[in-house]
Amino acid sequence: MKPTRLPALALALLALAGSSSLALASGTARDGEYSGFVGPGYPISFRVEANGTVVKNLDVAIEATCQPGASDVAPVYHFGEARIEHDKFSASTSRAFGTTVSDVVHISASLSDGKATGDVSDRASITSLPTCTQTEPFTAKVK
Repeated sequence: MKPTRLPALALALLALAGSSSLALASGTARDGEYSGFVGPGYPISFRVEANGTVVKNLDVAIEATCQPGASDVAPVYHFGEARIEHDKFSASTSRAFGTTVSDVVHISASLSDGKATGDVSDRASITSLPTCTQTEPFTAKVK
C-alpha cells in the first residue's frame, strides 16, 4: 500500500466508526425489566424481550377517579403480550367488577434508550352513570 493512501483509508475508517456510533445511539427499545409510575404514583412494570420486539408481563395500576367511589388503592390490570414496532407499542385490556362496574384500560408507549414514556387511559363504566375516561402519563425505566 502506498503511503499516500493511508490518510484516505484512515478518514474512511473514522467515517464508518462515526456512523456506527450514531446507529447504536439511535434510541431503540432495549431488552430488560422496566418499572415506573403512572400519574400520581400508581405502579407500572413490564419486560421487553426478543431484541426489543415484544412486551410481556405488563402490569398497570390505575384508578378512574372521574367516577364516584374511587378507592385509595388502584386496581392492577394485566395485559397480554404486545408487539413493539418502530420502538412503540400499545395494548388494551378490560376487567369487570361484579355486574355493574367495568373498566377498559389502554396503554400507548414509546421506548428509547432504556426508558418508556406514554399514556394510560381508563374508561370506566358504572351502570346508571355516564361513562368517563381518565388519562394519565407514565414513565418507566429499565433496571
